[in-house]
Amino acid sequence: MPNPRKAELQKLRDDLAKEVEHLGGILRGPAADIGGDKVWVGRNARAWHRELDGRHRRLGEQVGRLLPLVDAALRGEPERVTAAEARSYRDGS
Repeated sequence: MPNPRKAELQKLRDDLAKEVEHLGGILRGPAADIGGDKVWVGRNARAWHRELDGRHRRLGEQVGRLLPLVDAALRGEPERVTAAEARSYRDGS
């Protein structure tokens, strides 16, 4: 029978792939606004922009690491399992 764990991992991967762009771009707009002197100017604005830009970059790096982890987990799962294994997975055993 189809492996329910693999099916759930595939759904996670599909959902995550949809969110990667969104998550990576969350701080892009605010960082550009502040960095472009549209919202705030001066020494504190530049320092805050550097901080926000660094957080944006780190968020993108962290999000970029998620898909390969899920892909590796998917590769390790068999396509089919026994009925007992599927039932055990669904029951949380």
